[in-house]
Amino acid sequence: MNKWEEDMIEQLRKKSEDIQIPDSLRPDQIEKRLSERPKKYHWKKGYTAGLAAACCLLVCGAVWGIQKSPQRVSPVEKQDTATDQAESSDIQTAKSYDQIYEYLQANQDDQYGTDTGMLERGVVTESAEDSSSTNSAAAVDTGVAQNSKSSENAVYSETNVRQEGVDEADVVKTDGRYLYTLKDNGRSVAIVDTSNGELQMVISIPVEDDDQAREFYVNDGHLILVSEFNQEREDGTWTYASTDTRVTTYDITDPEKPEKAGEVTQSGSYTSSRLTDGHLYLFTQYSVDVTSGITPKDKKDYIPYVNQQMLEADDIYLPPFSQAYMYEVVSSVDVAKPGEIQDTKAIFSDGGELYVSNDNIYWYETQWSDKTETVIKRISYKGGKLKAEASGKVDGYINDSFSIDEYDGYLRVVTTDDETNGLYILDSNMKEVGSITGLAEGEQVYSARLLGDTGYFVTYEQTDPLFSVDLSDPKNPKIIGKLKIPGFSEYLHFYGENLLLGIGMDVDEDGFTTNGVKLSMFDISDSSDVKEIQKYTLENVYSAAVMYDYKAVLIDPEKNVIGFAADGNNGENYYVFSYNDTNGFECLMNETVNGNGYQSARGVYVDNTLYVVKGNIIEAYDMADYQKIDDLIL
Repeated sequence: MNKWEEDMIEQLRKKSEDIQIPDSLRPDQIEKRLSERPKKYHWKKGYTAGLAAACCLLVCGAVWGIQKSPQRVSPVEKQDTATDQAESSDIQTAKSYDQIYEYLQANQDDQYGTDTGMLERGVVTESAEDSSSTNSAAAVDTGVAQNSKSSENAVYSETNVRQEGVDEADVVKTDGRYLYTLKDNGRSVAIVDTSNGELQMVISIPVEDDDQAREFYVNDGHLILVSEFNQEREDGTWTYASTDTRVTTYDITDPEKPEKAGEVTQSGSYTSSRLTDGHLYLFTQYSVDVTSGITPKDKKDYIPYVNQQMLEADDIYLPPFSQAYMYEVVSSVDVAKPGEIQDTKAIFSDGGELYVSNDNIYWYETQWSDKTETVIKRISYKGGKLKAEASGKVDGYINDSFSIDEYDGYLRVVTTDDETNGLYILDSNMKEVGSITGLAEGEQVYSARLLGDTGYFVTYEQTDPLFSVDLSDPKNPKIIGKLKIPGFSEYLHFYGENLLLGIGMDVDEDGFTTNGVKLSMFDISDSSDVKEIQKYTLENVYSAAVMYDYKAVLIDPEKNVIGFAADGNNGENYYVFSYNDTNGFECLMNETVNGNGYQSARGVYVDNTLYVVKGNIIEAYDMADYQKIDDLIL
């Protein structure tokens, strides 16, 4: 246990001594509430860890005395109760640091209650008028993944991404000659030469100081490394709000002699990033430490920084519908100027996920009160410039980023709301223009793919209904097809012009017994009459990495390759399949994955060699027969 964890546990212990646990959190009441909800059997790796995390959140919520009000109302809405709902979709910029402090205070009072709120938590409610707001500013779809890329000398695979044309970082990359892989201790990136048919270690690029590397890009002769580091407070303690993120760019024109080209830092823990049109967009989550005792004068305790400079107040957005003391921070960096921040915005949030289209960034977060709702915030980006545009709500929660998609100026969203599902279409102002509700009662959305004027999504309870939707008229979307088969598809991927690949679990019709990981191929040539034309079950295999991390799959319809790691009775194996209409799926490779690390194995190819990488071990296979031809321990 590190110092940070010890400090946090001690704070929790002290604060929990006199707190009365609400009756609703008593074990018998929790058991009662759980028994009233329908059982969902979701064979996803990490499910146990998720339950543990949920329990941790439940305990922490009780410790800090979180009292959710029945109706969540933001400070912005409170300031003008006469404001029409249509007008409240605008996202306001803060006029001063005072207003930001008041926004935080109002949220904390609303969540904790004024009687037992900020003062009991060491937060001084000093008048905001006593502080100054003149601190300096920061200076310094098709829905089809990218499959392969050609260099002068080779054809090679790229990271499977959510949005075509928008690159994503990963733990393994290739440029057609060199492999780049994050070592399993997170302390360096190894560069390995694959030429001459052999794997040869070239050099390792270490992270800065005590950083922990997360992932990286390889782009036009540069390696862009994202890492996290902890900031120690002046009193020598650590807080959960002290994690910051660093982006370090290296010139790897000569991979044997990488040179540092620039660095930027940003407040908050790393959540994600994107690279498009010569600009890196860095996303972090910065939490205000309400246990440390903030005052209006101590702006460093509640205003995020980029490149050691505090954000200007008018770069911080106070959205409607939000109730939080957490920022989502996004900065843009021109990759040609890797030591400078081009633009930064921060927006208050209650946590959540993001989807990045070719034109906009969408943050979405679920709010649980009288009913389940998802708040969606749109920030436009172009040439590195960022602007918050609008905020809106839809009923239900979003399964993952494939259930939200932008097309032709509209945002299409698939949600699960308690016991039903729905599809909503929003305009650029985040106003609903069309919807379908009441779908698949008693089931929940497991996967979705939206492409142009047609969408497909899978719900599941005991069988796997694959719905097809006509989206050509945003004001009048229509269900045009429904196919029911046992099991469910957790991940969907277009495989050529008229085929849709599904990867999930083969489950008996009773909905309780799983037979293994299943690959399904659907004929979508007639979207109103979708057919499952082939399937393949990996027996005694209970989880595939692609089911929770889409970057872990290698799919290339042109090369006819489907590759992913999966866990079964014999540990983790890497599988490669091909597909044709006559024979269906054919398993070409089933090999044990070696190596350690929390990340699942990655498969990348250069020409006709497949490299399976996990942690510090790289194994090479000839794709003509998938026989192993080389390996390397880093």
